[in-house]
Amino acid sequence: MRRAVAVTLLASVALPAAAQNWVNQSYPWAFVEHQPAAEMIDDTVDSFVYGTARGFLYFLERDRATGHLQTKRQREVWAPVKEVRVADATGDRRNNLIVTTRQGDLFVIDLDTLEDVWRTPEGYFQSIASFTVADVDADGKPEIVLLADDHLVIMSGDKESEEYRSVESYKAREIRVADVDADGQDEIVLDTGQVLDARFRQLEWEFERPFGQPMDILDIDGDGKLEIVGTDPSGNIQIIEGDQRTVKFE
Repeated sequence: MRRAVAVTLLASVALPAAAQNWVNQSYPWAFVEHQPAAEMIDDTVDSFVYGTARGFLYFLERDRATGHLQTKRQREVWAPVKEVRVADATGDRRNNLIVTTRQGDLFVIDLDTLEDVWRTPEGYFQSIASFTVADVDADGKPEIVLLADDHLVIMSGDKESEEYRSVESYKAREIRVADVDADGQDEIVLDTGQVLDARFRQLEWEFERPFGQPMDILDIDGDGKLEIVGTDPSGNIQIIEGDQRTVKFE
């Protein structure tokens, strides 16, 4: 439902003339050059943030009288925006805005002030393919889990500190963290079909084929178990049951 609402509202927003060409609806919440670079901030007030290829973040709110979205605030990240997410990255139970750029920058931004909580130094990463926020080491504090420079990298959420970088290289371009095989423990899921133990980063299992892009993890059928939703090599939707390692639908 949230995604359907986001698509409907952002499709009708009156954007600045220069921004209109950046809007597309090819992927849920993705409105910037076919990248997942738009995120809902608050369901109740219909506020959104989206990133642009010119390196700006626009913060929008819906006018309840007209139904139109209006730009309320903006800030610059000085490079084309690749991905944005709203999550509690610092562990203080307040949402932050986490942003990556196509030049490999990572920002954690305070949503109230729009100032940096922290960011990586210029050139720290050459590229960031994807990221998510999760407590992967079960210490009660969130981490930012990235596919950066073809490695799995884990950054502390509340400060600029690298906690882990894999020796192995990965060609994956999307990453999620969830308990996908119903064993009570979170896994790191890569679109290439690899599933790693989240805490120890060891390969738990690998599917017979890639999960595909775009990829998400949802309880599709309401059975209390999460499914991996992606695309098969032909581009068709596929739904994989992680606990059975089988395709549920394609």
